[in-house]
Amino acid sequence: MRFFNQLLIIFFTTLLLVACGGDKTTKEVATTPSQSGLIISVSSGFSEQFANGSVRLNADSNTVSTDTTFTYTETAATTADIEQNIVSARHTFRPNNLVFSKSLTLSIKLPQQQTNLAFSIVMLQDEQWQPLPTNFNEEGFAESEITSFGTYALMSRSIPAISKTIGEQCVDTASSQTVRFIHVADLHARFGFKEHLFSRIRSYYDNAKLENPNTLFSNGGDDYEKGTVAEQTSQGLATVEAIKAMAFDVRVIGNHDYAWGPEQLLDFADDDNAIVLSSNTDYEGNSDTPFAGVDFSVVQVGCLRIGFFGMTSVPWNELDEPIEDEPIPDFIANFKMNWQWQEVAEQIVNQYRQDVDYMVMVSHLGEGTDTRIAQNVAGIDLVLGGHTHGGESYQTLDNGSIVIQPNFFAQGLTDLTLTFNLEDNTLADVDYNTVPTTSITNLDERTKAAIDEIMGRYAPDANTEIAVSENYPSAEELITITAKATMQQFPAIDAALLDASQVQDRWLPGTLTQEDFHAAFKVERQPSNTPGFNSMYRVAVTGSQLKTMLESQPEWVALTPDNISDATTYQVALFKGPALNSELFFPALPNLDAQLVAESWWLLDNYARTRTSQCLYIDTDNTLNACKTDDAVTVWNFNNPEQGFSSDFGPATLSFYDPEEKNWGPENSQFATTTELAVADLPSGASGVLAFSRHSPSQGLTLTANSPANGDYQTDGFISDYTLVMDVLWPEQSTNEWRALLQTDLTNSNDADLYVNRDNAIGIATRDSGYFGELLANSWHRIAFVFYAAPNNGALKIYLDGELIGIKDEGEVNERWAINSAALLLTDNDYETKPGYLNALLFAGRAMTDAEIANMGSAQQQLNFTQSTRTLNQVVERHYQAAPQIMNNPWLQQRSKFFNKARQTVN
Repeated sequence: MRFFNQLLIIFFTTLLLVACGGDKTTKEVATTPSQSGLIISVSSGFSEQFANGSVRLNADSNTVSTDTTFTYTETAATTADIEQNIVSARHTFRPNNLVFSKSLTLSIKLPQQQTNLAFSIVMLQDEQWQPLPTNFNEEGFAESEITSFGTYALMSRSIPAISKTIGEQCVDTASSQTVRFIHVADLHARFGFKEHLFSRIRSYYDNAKLENPNTLFSNGGDDYEKGTVAEQTSQGLATVEAIKAMAFDVRVIGNHDYAWGPEQLLDFADDDNAIVLSSNTDYEGNSDTPFAGVDFSVVQVGCLRIGFFGMTSVPWNELDEPIEDEPIPDFIANFKMNWQWQEVAEQIVNQYRQDVDYMVMVSHLGEGTDTRIAQNVAGIDLVLGGHTHGGESYQTLDNGSIVIQPNFFAQGLTDLTLTFNLEDNTLADVDYNTVPTTSITNLDERTKAAIDEIMGRYAPDANTEIAVSENYPSAEELITITAKATMQQFPAIDAALLDASQVQDRWLPGTLTQEDFHAAFKVERQPSNTPGFNSMYRVAVTGSQLKTMLESQPEWVALTPDNISDATTYQVALFKGPALNSELFFPALPNLDAQLVAESWWLLDNYARTRTSQCLYIDTDNTLNACKTDDAVTVWNFNNPEQGFSSDFGPATLSFYDPEEKNWGPENSQFATTTELAVADLPSGASGVLAFSRHSPSQGLTLTANSPANGDYQTDGFISDYTLVMDVLWPEQSTNEWRALLQTDLTNSNDADLYVNRDNAIGIATRDSGYFGELLANSWHRIAFVFYAAPNNGALKIYLDGELIGIKDEGEVNERWAINSAALLLTDNDYETKPGYLNALLFAGRAMTDAEIANMGSAQQQLNFTQSTRTLNQVVERHYQAAPQIMNNPWLQQRSKFFNKARQTVN
């Protein structure tokens, strides 16, 4: 039976161990040998019972080369033995120098009363008890194979209790069982409130659980930082709530999870659902507020006991570097770290491996360290990793250990199914898959509602248009804006010297939100529980020292007074790293006394509100379009069949493209209603449309802008920044084919510049091609394109039914996409066109914002555009629509006004 063939047996009655009183020394109590003159026979071996039948010794024939005499002695366990959990007398066989050609079987009777205890036969070597491989028989004996005589005993140890039970009840007759892991790591506060990343991942796990009840949901750590601005506005609370809302089964604490200090870490680890692992962490704080992290835990999954332990990697410093040289500091107060990961793993495996069927290390150490530990520590079966940020990886080591790294930033998950042979609990099969989050179509509504509520409560401005960028700034230009933001809000600061490489994400032209500012300078509180490594500090230096600083870092962006006086004292803004390590960056200067100013993203947020309140773009001194008469927008709704190309309003004109003057347009095109054309009505009813044919290279539509040149190519007479919106329907026979949308070459002598491709996606073909979305056949869609053509930093935003679905920002949107007074529509130089229907068209000789596109929404009977207006000191209207309620939050109340003059800092 499997029950007696397994390595250990679990008992369920109570064991009472009573140490003898009196002498507390550890000396052995001598007795007369129980039996002497015992003989192991060459021909018949040996089989005898001792100690009233509680000890048995069996030897096969030919175990010795000649008949051999030995003695057996029983002595009471010493006090020291009992303290080491010895639960039997000492059983000694002499002499010790006998050589056996075969192993002998030593059996010791198990105690009658036991509970959650496991036993092993141990041998006394150099005054230390060494465990032997031990099996158990149906008669209640522990059995070990011995190859020499000596002193033996029976040792007990506590079996770790089961912390969590998952899956189906064990069936004794089952021959095999699967265990499935859905594993993620390095989520870094990427809640994905717009992309629904968390709710997609949770939905996938829920479906996996339905398919296989023996499924565990695991997390490899680093849940904080680098993600949504909600973590900053809530001072970490949003991340705590979001992770708990995911309801993991097992998770480990990562290095970023210490970011907000001891009190929040205690809350973060106190999870009603998840086992939180922290095997190399020792809490030394107040016992009244216990730490819920554990070094080891057992989960019962069906018939299998699976052991889990977890590791945390080293901290990072204000230079955004890991601290790997001794002495490595602890992250935060009250939490003592052990950086000897292999020793920790060995200790845990040695202590618990025999109590579980499968041992898992949930690691936040990175792939390289995971591999080394799994190679060097026998008994680790699976490593569910994190920390590497290198994408998915899977490897099976020579010793059979499996080491896995999942994707990061909630971009994907790892789906691992293990099949076990229950006769011996060996691994029979492995099924490994990775799943991109965006490919998961179902959303978990409970998680989505939780994330919506968290965002609405802590970060209602996360998706609010706070400012508008006219251009696509380079890293140097964005740093310059940050320097201006710092100096404007803190007038005492005279100069700024900033490294542009600290910019993490450049924002695109158009609408800017708090998320954009935080993405530019994602906060990583390094060292833990201190301001972010890219936060702003100030130092006081003389003019002479300021000149030395400028000479030391000539590549950095500098904003300084026109004339620097050597003797004058100047307040200089620096990022945290240089401010706190002046000797590394300015070696000729003494150590500088640095004072915190604010987080960089917060400076940009407040500066942006100021600029918008003044009707200015954040990056130029030009007036916002919303603050002046908008005379660059033209709309056509095609409701007048007699004058088909008449516009509803605006300066642009539309006509047939007919360079060969063949008058093809009226013959091949038709202005009529959807009812008359027998095509689908718009959602709001029947509508007038333009039915267009498959256009040859000498056919199409000519759009004459009648708008002034603008943007980067203004001096060349080109319109660089513009918007094109189209309500289109393609019939079934036109889908899955190339269809040109925009051609800026009026001779139509090369490829068009916007297409629908064979996958029915929209976009452009450049060096780094990009197509987005899907236009379903026989369905009306509102597609929109906002161009910012530029020599180096050109960009294109692509929208489908009011939603931003794609961005081209590799600097490839150059003069090819600038318009020289006019452009062509629905034509291509080599017939890549198909028949279809156009319900409405909008052209703007300016770039529209995300908010303006969103307000136009999806395709309707009428394309309506009303210019948004903005007044000085106007309060931004928050429009995170899914949030059930915005609760009062003191941090947010200080920032609720559009223009806030208060000087505040954020840690």
